[in-house]
Amino acid sequence: MTARMRDVARRAGVSVKTVSNVINHYPHVTPQTRAKVLAAIADLDYRPNLGARSLRKGRCGVIALVVPDLTSPYFAALAGAVARAAKKTGVAVLIDQTDGDPTAEAQALDGLRDRLVDGILLWPETSAGPVPAPTRPLVLLGPGRPDLIHDDRVPLGTSSRPDAKTVADTAVALLLDRVSRAAQPRPASTC
Repeated sequence: MTARMRDVARRAGVSVKTVSNVINHYPHVTPQTRAKVLAAIADLDYRPNLGARSLRKGRCGVIALVVPDLTSPYFAALAGAVARAAKKTGVAVLIDQTDGDPTAEAQALDGLRDRLVDGILLWPETSAGPVPAPTRPLVLLGPGRPDLIHDDRVPLGTSSRPDAKTVADTAVALLLDRVSRAAQPRPASTC
């Protein structure tokens, strides 16, 4: 049987709120209480319910990176840099490859909007085809799709393929800013 937070609280002799405070690293828990709760967590092999946490926060802690081709050294480097930049903030990355196909780009945006993602980083390569209106924060990367009018595009200067780390750091920061500014929590079915 899976241990619940109340089981941990009972084992440690504390309230459920105290267990939550320990799990969420609140500083006002005494070292002795923190040790009791951590011991109970270890004894019971307790794992927080990430689905419940996502519902409560209105975020999943996952962003998507949609690129044309992961076999390209540049896009492979970009994917790695995005993953590292996101990891620093405690966010995971889901990667989708479109092969530069406009239908695949539209499907990536449409398919990802109702999945486990808080926002999408898209490097579009094509110049035609409909693009669904994003229901998640979206940041465009690269010079592709000048026909897309979107406020959040990472500027690349004069280079069509700038330093992957610079693009990743800028894009992840911008996307996470947009995610945090999203006014409405998402429906429960999306996380």
